[in-house]
Amino acid sequence: MNNTILTTLMKKAIISTLNYRVLIILIETFIIFLVYKNYQVNVDVDFFIFSIAIVFPLVFSITSAYQRRQDSIIEFSKFRNKIIDISNLMYAVNGFKKNDYNRIFSHLLTIQESFLAYLIDGNDPAVFKKIRLQRKGLFKEIISYKELFNEREKDSIISVKNEMFLSMEKLNGLKLHNTPISLRRYCLIFIYISPLLFNTKLISEHQFQIFIGFDLPVSVLFSMLISFILMALYNIQDYIENPFDQKGLDDLKIDALKINETENLYQ
Repeated sequence: MNNTILTTLMKKAIISTLNYRVLIILIETFIIFLVYKNYQVNVDVDFFIFSIAIVFPLVFSITSAYQRRQDSIIEFSKFRNKIIDISNLMYAVNGFKKNDYNRIFSHLLTIQESFLAYLIDGNDPAVFKKIRLQRKGLFKEIISYKELFNEREKDSIISVKNEMFLSMEKLNGLKLHNTPISLRRYCLIFIYISPLLFNTKLISEHQFQIFIGFDLPVSVLFSMLISFILMALYNIQDYIENPFDQKGLDDLKIDALKINETENLYQ
């Protein structure tokens, strides 16, 4: 069973780096190499330019996307914990009936489901405004029982409610604000331009003459390997860019993290 899961994950990991962009860059690299070789285009371009023009911005973009994912995990855990805290506080209040508790808990689950649907698929700001209205209704429902709370309980409930709402706002901010789009577009453009630069370097310096009789195919393969690595790294960044959409291998495990009915203290 574990071997099957591991094999499936490996297949998904490989497939996640392959798409139409990889095919385009490989074809482009092959054609440019042959054109440069045929017409003896030999321009001395230092490979160091790649570390400045492509590799450094690409690594920075991947790091930013990964940090966004980590921040999302932290905030989602806080959001989950605050739902539990509210339900625990309601349960601990003297005189708070089971039916009232179940109604509040059901309201919390409804908000969670609406919010998760928005994080995974939603792009309409109006949807999150409706979720804010649901939160407002939840607070009104909770505060309608204020005569049952002492001052300490009331302060605790309001504080936890505020922290839960704050986590939702932070998650919404993380969803709306991607890593810099201009930087990602810049990386993609330079990756498509890169075969024009490194192909002439490989040809002008005859990098693979040690393979007598095979210098051309080895040079072509090496040239295409560079293009593949650059585009694969870009695709990896693209997959981890949105940690909520459940399309990438490294997305939040929302189904495993979310609250369900088993968390109900009366179950």
